[in-house]
Amino acid sequence: MTLLPVVVALFVSPAAAALVYVDATRRDLSKRYCTVAAFAVGLASFGGFLAAAVFGSGLFSAFYRLLERPVIAVTPLDLLLSLLLFGLASTAVALLGYGVASRYGPLASP
Repeated sequence: MTLLPVVVALFVSPAAAALVYVDATRRDLSKRYCTVAAFAVGLASFGGFLAAAVFGSGLFSAFYRLLERPVIAVTPLDLLLSLLLFGLASTAVALLGYGVASRYGPLASP
């Protein structure tokens, strides 16, 4: 288990949560929705980075199997970048989910 994704998550997750909170506040959504949405995105982002840290080698081998590339040797840089990419992708999916839910969901502003 490498701790670099967790360290990066300490910076990325609060930034994503703050971005969601500012956007929801700017659009005059309820304070409860602002708080819950920001917490959900921050938690999903941190969870993605934590999953990358815990299941790192398994995620890496599944990624290469998906690309149908044989894994002969893995450089440490390649492993770390793939784990960071997984965490950033989970953050992007969480932000996209917030964007779709807040604009087209039941609490969308008119």
